[in-house]
Amino acid sequence: MDKEFTQEKIIKEYYMNNAGKSVCHKDSVPWLMKEYKKRTNKVFADPDRGIRKLSQQGFLIKEGKGVYKYDSEYIKHRELEDFSPETKKAIFERDGYKCVICGKGKKEGVEIHADHIKPKDLGGLF
Repeated sequence: MDKEFTQEKIIKEYYMNNAGKSVCHKDSVPWLMKEYKKRTNKVFADPDRGIRKLSQQGFLIKEGKGVYKYDSEYIKHRELEDFSPETKKAIFERDGYKCVICGKGKKEGVEIHADHIKPKDLGGLF
């Protein structure tokens, strides 16, 4: 039993061992739960949440609903910086301070956010 083994470590280990492969939750979750139990004698209650968290942090690439991939080159070159205040202002001005999807803005009680064409947590780079 490995007391220093964490849920995050086992998720990273799994995806690094399957580097470059698009892995569906139905393939990763059973292994993660079984292996975590074997190594720690504890239940891994929500591996999906851990996988999503690593994707949001830029460790995994989300390729679709429940499908993630690890790519070491992507991790090395990933920029997790937000837009500069100047860039955000230009985006908001360009879009009339309204959501480009629903057309609503502050008047309608909607807080708008600047994001990439493909959101960063979905693997977007720009």
